[in-house]
Amino acid sequence: MRGLVRYSTLPAIVAGVLLTLLGGGLSVWSPTLIDSLEGKVYDSFLRSAPRHTVPGPITIVDLDEASLERLGQWPWPRYRIARLLDRIREGGATAVGLDMVFPEPDRVSLTHLSGEILRDLGMRIDLAGFPRDALDTDRALAATLAGGPFVLGYQFDFETARGNGCVLHPLRAAVLSGTGAGGADGLYNARGVVCNLPALSKAAGSSGFINAAPDPDGVLRRVPLVIRHKGVLYPNLALALYQRARGEDVVLETGPDGVGMRLAGRRIPLDRHGNMLVNFRGPRRTFPHLSAASVLDGTADKARMNGRIILLGTTATGLMDMRTAPLEPVQPGVEIHANVLDNLLSGDPIAEPRWALVTRVLLVLIPGFLLTGLLARSSAAWGLALIVPSAAGIWLGSWGLLAYRQVFLPPLLPVVTLAVVFTVLASMRYLQADRQVRERTRKLALTQDAIIQSLAALTETRHHETGGHIQRTRHYIRVLAGRLQTHPGFRNQLDDATVDLLFRLAPLHDIGKVGVRDRILLKPGRLTPEEYEEMKRHTLYGSETIRLAKRMMAEDAFFQIADDLVLNHHERWDGTGYPSGLREAAIPLPGRLMAVADAYDAIISPRVYKPAQIHEEAVRIMSEKRGTYFDPAVVDAFLEVHEEFRGIAARFSGAGVEPELPPEA
Repeated sequence: MRGLVRYSTLPAIVAGVLLTLLGGGLSVWSPTLIDSLEGKVYDSFLRSAPRHTVPGPITIVDLDEASLERLGQWPWPRYRIARLLDRIREGGATAVGLDMVFPEPDRVSLTHLSGEILRDLGMRIDLAGFPRDALDTDRALAATLAGGPFVLGYQFDFETARGNGCVLHPLRAAVLSGTGAGGADGLYNARGVVCNLPALSKAAGSSGFINAAPDPDGVLRRVPLVIRHKGVLYPNLALALYQRARGEDVVLETGPDGVGMRLAGRRIPLDRHGNMLVNFRGPRRTFPHLSAASVLDGTADKARMNGRIILLGTTATGLMDMRTAPLEPVQPGVEIHANVLDNLLSGDPIAEPRWALVTRVLLVLIPGFLLTGLLARSSAAWGLALIVPSAAGIWLGSWGLLAYRQVFLPPLLPVVTLAVVFTVLASMRYLQADRQVRERTRKLALTQDAIIQSLAALTETRHHETGGHIQRTRHYIRVLAGRLQTHPGFRNQLDDATVDLLFRLAPLHDIGKVGVRDRILLKPGRLTPEEYEEMKRHTLYGSETIRLAKRMMAEDAFFQIADDLVLNHHERWDGTGYPSGLREAAIPLPGRLMAVADAYDAIISPRVYKPAQIHEEAVRIMSEKRGTYFDPAVVDAFLEVHEEFRGIAARFSGAGVEPELPPEA
């Protein structure tokens, strides 16, 4: 194509540059759809990346289905929760986080229950002799919380300002820059809180929020580590549990450009809202689980509690604490907290550093501009040779960064930009080339028509025919072929392109007459039998000329139809025609069509030996010759459109007398 078509580079350069700049702009201001698609890419990378073979020192004590079946539905009495926590502490746990909230007094506490009965039924219950723990189970739980390394969970509310009496524990952090109570950063700011009973919170001495919102596509990938409430910073449950277990304060840097956090000298990457992109360790039950019932009855493996950090939560589906995570369609909230905690302990959450954004933009702009310049001047094959390794390199490089460096560099937009630039520019090249090829084809067709008309005119200079015969016969054959296109026996042979070729080539049907001697060709009277035999050779002379051109040009369809017209237009359906005496379907269709068109025009045209016949007489003669001279189906088509023949004859009527063979010839 490059050898045939010159391609204007300016439209391609403009289009490629605009598409590349658009891709670069979307890299900075990603729409929700692109973020969602890149989230799916992140999920697939995380699923295929190498996993941690041994998670950190974390165990989940599980309020599972078996525990609920053995000990009753949730919520359990607070004294049972207190006994469970005592067993965990006795097992040697370093710290214990509770993925649950106790916002109201225990309804099975006898003191509370007797008060409700007195209020509602007017009956007083004598509580003398009952154990103290049974009288006030919340006090029993508070006593347990006060004696151990426990961290309570609570839920921030971003819609309603409530929880004014809550006791919360601020983040123990050294804030190095930026915010204080002013809130100049992008941290989430909660209006209210659903918290634990103040007595429980005071007894525990430590707490953290359990909020975690999924991305717009419903998948939980990020978890906030810090939230501001009434100008004070508060930690996530996993962060508070980490601090309780390790006794380390946090170094926090906040400001308009984002949030930075350091734990034990390691940087924990957060986004500007304080979210951490969780490096999920695996599917459900990646971390060791102990059934709460087995812990209560003393049958649990104490090695899974001694020296470990415990998270108390539930995997029971009926309690609805389930989230969609990158590695699992349904993952319990307590396991998500375990993943966050393990990221903090290992210091390897997924980072999206600022240089990744710059790199992402460059990965859009540089290959996009290179591809634009290449496609504007070279073939699409060179563009494909650039785009395939570039896209593969970007994709594999992004996967490698996530798998081995815990850095997510979204590859989707750079790869899509390359694909779109290639597709658009290749399409522009194709459309431009197609327009030029169609223009060349049109000019070639006009050139062919001019040559055909010139050859027909050359025949006319020797035979003194009028130009009207040439025009009439070509229009006759187009009308006739067009009518036969609806005939089942001819539909596959007469497509639009073939009908057009018949129309263009019809003027050549008598080109062989240039090879007939003048004394025969120009004889004003009837021909002798010997002269008639010589005249019949004009079909062979014309065929030889066409076949010579066919051998030189090798254009089969064009020259084959021309040869069929020239050689066979005097063949007859009954086999009495010339030059080969072909009969019926052995006569090529172009010859059968030309025979009807040529014979009709001979009948209505004047000759030196006869006057012109009227149209009705021509129709009668053609009908009589049906099945003898002419293909019956072609004559039937002629009879259906003969009025169009009459109109063509009138429109292209010519003056002068045309010497010709007798009608029966």
